[in-house]
Amino acid sequence: MRHLLFCALALATPLVPVAAKPAPVAASQAAYQALLAADRGWSDKASDKDLVSAITAMMDSQAVMISGGASELIRGPEAIRARLAAKPENLVSAVEWAPVGGGISADGSHGFTYGTMTVRPKQAAPQPLKYLAYWVKRPDGWRVAGYKRLGMREAVALTPAGPIVGWGATRPDDAGATLKASEGAFSDEAQKIGLRAAFQKWGRADSINLGSPDGLAVGAQAIGELVGPPEPVSSVTWAADEVMVAPSGDMGLSYGLLHINQPKPGGPTVVPFFTIWARPAPGDPWRYVAE
Repeated sequence: MRHLLFCALALATPLVPVAAKPAPVAASQAAYQALLAADRGWSDKASDKDLVSAITAMMDSQAVMISGGASELIRGPEAIRARLAAKPENLVSAVEWAPVGGGISADGSHGFTYGTMTVRPKQAAPQPLKYLAYWVKRPDGWRVAGYKRLGMREAVALTPAGPIVGWGATRPDDAGATLKASEGAFSDEAQKIGLRAAFQKWGRADSINLGSPDGLAVGAQAIGELVGPPEPVSSVTWAADEVMVAPSGDMGLSYGLLHINQPKPGGPTVVPFFTIWARPAPGDPWRYVAE
């Protein structure tokens, strides 16, 4: 950069303005806004559908869903439809939602959104929820590859973190393998320093977690405090069964099972999870950004 400046001063020749190409960040910002619009569009399409049809319609062929009470991930649109339809009131309930935050990969092919949702049963009061969705861009538009909904005690506005936007990364390394290894290393470190400390180390200032009863926990420090008290070792171990990563290598999704180290009698022994990850560029460490 300094070399170019010295050359320009030495030549002292007026420069002819040249139209600059959009910066990668500007392109990513536009792609992020398009993803938010697509998410809102699916909600608009739900206006004349029941909850089961509305949510299933946007699922990718490889979609996974976390459903309360299920000990496994629900995999694929048909299984997701069956799981949602197992609750009869879903078949006669209306639903609407609105994204408030999320992120996009540098190449605009993967992204995530989170926001608020309202379920309107036919003969009951509206139910407030929140949701997290991981999206992949297919030839026919954006589709959901990872999805979960959580209830809220009352309808509250979520205060989002800033959008996580790709910076034009490339993918020279095996991004899928490094992401899978990072998930394993996250669990391994939790066994040594405890779950709270591990979450505070492996997250970012703009990471979010939907587990907060008040709506949303933002930042690794707050998320660590949310997941549990200080402890010498983690109460759970986990690993990614599968991952999917954007071609740009800077955003991805991991999913698998949490194993409870000392399960209570009659209680669950495993809990399904998925985690959304990001990194500025290949070679940089992966950090979780949404759960």
